[in-house]
Amino acid sequence: MHCQKTRTIRQFFLPTILILSGSAVCEAFPSVVKIADTSVAANAMTLASGAPYGYAINGLSFQQEALLTFNGWQYITYYNGSRRVCLGRRQLPSGPWQVITFADYTLSTTTDAHNVASLGICPNDGTIHLSFDHHGGVLHYRVSQAGAAINPGSVAWTAALFGSVRNYLESGKSYSSVTYPRFWPTPDGNLQFGYRIDGSGNGDWAMADYNAAAGIWSNTRKVIIRAGYYADSKISGSYSRNAYLNGPIGYGPDGTLHLTWCWRETATGYANHDIMYAYSQDGGFTWYNNIPLKGMRIGAGANPFQTILGLTWMDEELRKIGRSTGNPSTEQLITLDSAVVTVVAMDSYYGLMNQQAQAIDPQGRVHIVMFHCTPETYQGYSWSTWGPVGARRYFHYWRDAQGHWYRNQMPDYVGSRPKLFIRSNGDAFAIYQSRQSINLNSSGIYFTDGNLTIQAATAASLWTDWQIIHVETGQFLNEMLADPVRFDQGILSVMVQNSPTSIGAATTLRVLDFQLNN
Repeated sequence: MHCQKTRTIRQFFLPTILILSGSAVCEAFPSVVKIADTSVAANAMTLASGAPYGYAINGLSFQQEALLTFNGWQYITYYNGSRRVCLGRRQLPSGPWQVITFADYTLSTTTDAHNVASLGICPNDGTIHLSFDHHGGVLHYRVSQAGAAINPGSVAWTAALFGSVRNYLESGKSYSSVTYPRFWPTPDGNLQFGYRIDGSGNGDWAMADYNAAAGIWSNTRKVIIRAGYYADSKISGSYSRNAYLNGPIGYGPDGTLHLTWCWRETATGYANHDIMYAYSQDGGFTWYNNIPLKGMRIGAGANPFQTILGLTWMDEELRKIGRSTGNPSTEQLITLDSAVVTVVAMDSYYGLMNQQAQAIDPQGRVHIVMFHCTPETYQGYSWSTWGPVGARRYFHYWRDAQGHWYRNQMPDYVGSRPKLFIRSNGDAFAIYQSRQSINLNSSGIYFTDGNLTIQAATAASLWTDWQIIHVETGQFLNEMLADPVRFDQGILSVMVQNSPTSIGAATTLRVLDFQLNN
């Protein structure tokens, strides 16, 4: 088996590490069997002619979550053909979909795919949270009555269950330039929210905390900011950027919050570069880089490293790269220049795509799947913004407990941005929208003739055996999103939307259920 360890210096090539294994126990390779195909709505929105980011607004990689299970019920959020926010639910495994259409709000755009809707559920109080319709605009947020998801059978599933749309989370705080809203639960059963402030190539990433006992949001704070200077083979010099986070964002089994992202220097796609990593062990206030803590704290002096019996001990302060306080005079935020945050160095030439896949396995190892080109795959092609289809490859990167990163190349031509899920035994599943027709010279990243493709790899191989295990024929126009909670229960539930027969026409939104085997 082969895997590759990345270095945190500015070069792209990764050295290969040969892993020798003894005799192995042969096990059946992971597989899936489709067990259900249900229609959520026949009138889900698609975008009008001229939409610059594709025609899908229901089912995009940066939605967290659009499809989510809680307490035996599955929830889905989307826009219908009348540009209304909708929230559906069904009792699992096969209850009918019940849909709330919020008639008091109309989506502001017909062409901007970034104005997605996301939902979150707070385990402690059963509140259902929705954020929707912003791409650098004022926050739109509403929340249900407490208990709505804890006792779903006892509540009337109507819009009256929810409060009105509001433009804030924490009272007295401004939320005036919001993009890419995300909700995720905390280990103690509360909820967090993340979002970008300002724009592509010139923005910060912030988060806030929901406390169920008090029923309020607090601690709105920046975490990653745009500061620093950057130049590479295509960018002559840039003084601002934004972080594009992979998802879903969430906690590992030990309560560690993990973030991975790439940087973008300008609003153009070719300005993406590098894969970054940081983690927090206090809920997103204090952040550390990729250097693992191997012993007790020692003095930071002129020589902060001390090696004893082959173990590196490092001062905690050298690992700490961020401290969010909400007070500009005391906070230390993550920037381009934060030490040992770059885990894969890659300049903007390689067409690195943003907002791709992240997952944390049961042993706390961090995994991401991202597509980009390499110097080798570019052979025979001319450079373009994302690289031509023939030069793109999916790569699985993962981090071991010692802070080393490894890379495995995956089969198949690149389609859409992927999503990644990992079972309790460590086996991994990746889903993405694949192309029915492939033009290897094309540089396009949006298409409407998509299939759902599922790949899998085994933990026993250290995920070197990626292979396609299922292709569900479309035509689908959305990037593939799946229910993370139901996956943990052994069912891969995937949200798909049929492509329109005419641009802008409403189409059927479906959920496909696959039984996971092995």
